[in-house]
Amino acid sequence: MLAALMVPATAISLSPPVSTGPVLDPIGPEPDISRVVPLARKQLRKNVSENNSDNVPRYRYGEGRIAPYSIRDQWCVAFSTWVWGQAGFDSYLGTRYLRQSQDRSLVAIQVRDMSRWAKRNGYWSYRAKPGYLVAYGRSHMGIVVKADRKGRAVRSIEGNKGDRVSRVRIEMSDVTGYISPAPLKPDQVISRHSASADVE
Repeated sequence: MLAALMVPATAISLSPPVSTGPVLDPIGPEPDISRVVPLARKQLRKNVSENNSDNVPRYRYGEGRIAPYSIRDQWCVAFSTWVWGQAGFDSYLGTRYLRQSQDRSLVAIQVRDMSRWAKRNGYWSYRAKPGYLVAYGRSHMGIVVKADRKGRAVRSIEGNKGDRVSRVRIEMSDVTGYISPAPLKPDQVISRHSASADVE
């Protein structure tokens, strides 16, 4: 079951992002979308999960140290944007609701907020690519690992799916769209109609 994300009372509301506080290393990595999926797979291999649905993801099946993207709350968006940050992408810092994660990075926390920001600012797409985020309505988000030839995501790695970092086969009926880590050019933005491909 997909867990709904609510805006926590302690969320940081930024509009536009404020330059104070720890964000990302200013001399961080060059943004590179090819790094996103390997970074997500690395977290998958670390067997990250919660203990008793406590919303504190830990390594070694919930028995090890706290994962760096923990916000001690629903963490699917935090996981996805933390991975983006590790790959050098910080565009999500333009979203309205951010929170400091366990490693003191700022991460986005809400699917609806990320989706609205992406649509307003040219990051939203109905065609997936590995490294994009896949949005499930207002409640869940993951990282696209594989897309078919029509641009539909078919595999993802997601945080807080079954209380763990999980590999997921995507049901297209649940997907509302995809978010690119970098602004899309006008010719890359396609309509929902042109993205509804034939069933394979």
